[in-house]
Amino acid sequence: MNKSSKTNLGSPKKQAFFVDHLNRIYCAKSHLAERLPEIYEEAGFSDLKQAIKETIQTIEHQIARMDEIFELLNLQYSFENCNSLILFLEKTFSDLQQQFSDHELRDLLIVTYLYQQESIEMASFRILQIAAAGLPEPKITQLLKENYEEAKSDRALLMALTDKYIKSY
Repeated sequence: MNKSSKTNLGSPKKQAFFVDHLNRIYCAKSHLAERLPEIYEEAGFSDLKQAIKETIQTIEHQIARMDEIFELLNLQYSFENCNSLILFLEKTFSDLQQQFSDHELRDLLIVTYLYQQESIEMASFRILQIAAAGLPEPKITQLLKENYEEAKSDRALLMALTDKYIKSY
């Protein structure tokens, strides 16, 4: 496949939309990859620690897939339009850090932080799947589907974790 067909996402508007959403989820995942190891040791609930560990591994796979998508499109990711998302995520992370001494509240804030991330990623991967419909590169569609399916699994894990957490307190 030549380079021009690799970057063809349809209309310029559709391409801008797709790349903007891909950049945003990449930004969110990069933020999470940076921040989750910082809170791993702070989690008091053992199942929460396990969920954080599994989430870190999932994020690494998702970022690798997005790197592959950028490569297939012959594009580079950019954090240029991610400021408001970063501010939102950092605010939640800062609130979390301020509660490290209150174990119950801290764990609840960690779950909240993870839920917020999952909501962003579920919506973004789903929108990207819709925007990718009809792309000439089926590998992109497959990579997005894999990321979306992992996001759904992570969400189910968080829901089960939340139920278990609520029952333990």
